[in-house]
Amino acid sequence: MLTQDYYNNISVVLVTYNPNKDALQVVIQAVSDQVSNVFIVDNGSSNFSPDWFDKFEGCQISEKLHVLPQEKNLGIAAAQNIGIKHAMKLEADFVLLLDQDSVPDSNMVEELISVMHQKSSEGYKIAAVGAHYVDERNTDRSSFSRLSGILLIKESCTFNGIVPTDFVISSGSLISLKTFHSVGYMNEALFIDQVDIEWGLRAKSLGYRSFGACNAVMAHSLGEDPLVFLGRKFLNHNPLRHYYIFRNAVWLISKKYVSIGWKLRFTMVILIRYLLYPLWVTPRFTYLKMMTLGIWHGLIGRMGKL
Repeated sequence: MLTQDYYNNISVVLVTYNPNKDALQVVIQAVSDQVSNVFIVDNGSSNFSPDWFDKFEGCQISEKLHVLPQEKNLGIAAAQNIGIKHAMKLEADFVLLLDQDSVPDSNMVEELISVMHQKSSEGYKIAAVGAHYVDERNTDRSSFSRLSGILLIKESCTFNGIVPTDFVISSGSLISLKTFHSVGYMNEALFIDQVDIEWGLRAKSLGYRSFGACNAVMAHSLGEDPLVFLGRKFLNHNPLRHYYIFRNAVWLISKKYVSIGWKLRFTMVILIRYLLYPLWVTPRFTYLKMMTLGIWHGLIGRMGKL
């Protein structure tokens, strides 16, 4: 059991966009007891009102809440950076990134910080420690993966342990704020997709390591309902999201700090999705149009919000 001192310098950056308020309340209540501060960065939601948080007045949660509404959707990376910089102003040691639909177990932060300290004491430079997410719609999906040469290794959490990974998804990731001074902040040019992958691979190129904490568990919905093809479940997103997936993947392929293995992996994903979605997923033409536009913009470097 870690002492309370470990939690006093951990701030949550929780990014919201048109959230389900009942679900958001569950997330806030689940995480607030595990950290010292909770920064809510809202990305210009049409249903967002700072007054909604008045319901927490008079309880311990209200003392930890910092509501940071934005006038428009700045993208996930920019919103995360805003929260990270506010955490720095309060002299936090660690930041925990969280999505509005991620519900952490009661001991998730304890498990994350335990792994962070264990791996740091072993001499590793830590990029991030990520939680093991459970998506009930696709329980077979692995939380952590890494490349061995050009082979993708999906790390299993069938045991209570720590697994090496090339990156962790942003939600449920614990990062030392000192790391941002060396690696840099989240890349706002990507806007919404593969922000966590880009940051993780950038950190890895600088000698940092990421780890998955199998005992740190959270419920998390990744994407929309999975696409089932030939008995396999694939991560599914709408056509606009596919624009960002394709554009950012093409852009990442051009970066020197991305390994040859990951360049090939991104290329394979692009090819499979480009063939699969126009054939099997409606609206077929819209998917084809947005994926093609994403490839073009990635090639010419047109980044940011579409």
